[in-house]
Amino acid sequence: MELIAYTKEKCEVFVSTEGFNTAENRTWLSAQAIKGGCTHLFFVDDDMVYEKDTLEKLLAAKKEIIGAKYANRRGSGEVVEYLETKDGEEPFEVVALGGGCVLISTEVMKKIPPPWFWYKIAQTGAVVMSHDWFFCERAREAGFKIWCDPTIKPGHIGQKEF
Repeated sequence: MELIAYTKEKCEVFVSTEGFNTAENRTWLSAQAIKGGCTHLFFVDDDMVYEKDTLEKLLAAKKEIIGAKYANRRGSGEVVEYLETKDGEEPFEVVALGGGCVLISTEVMKKIPPPWFWYKIAQTGAVVMSHDWFFCERAREAGFKIWCDPTIKPGHIGQKEF
């Protein structure tokens, strides 16, 4: 709520009440945002903490898809797949990033047929691609770039905050 209180933009909050998994929830939320005439979706996860200016920074970047890098819940890696490692404070293009802190223009969703989020599953039943990277793959196939803002540093809560 602090993110919304801090931003100067009009915000509408949707809380997922449909779906059995994260992919279905994010797809339902995307449909609600389009139906509601929203310009953007800002996905946040309940096991993460954010600086109050996170949404403002993402909006200011004026990118169709932009998010932040953060540690996975175990702290054993990041949720970003890099094109190449970048230093500095300017947004840089990535192959994919996690859905726990990402801003997406609804125009992107209108150009990609649903489901926007799903999983790639091996024959063994193991997940080989998460719902957020699935979205990034589909977006890139449709010609969109995925951006990461290195100045945004959300925390992921697991055994401790990463």
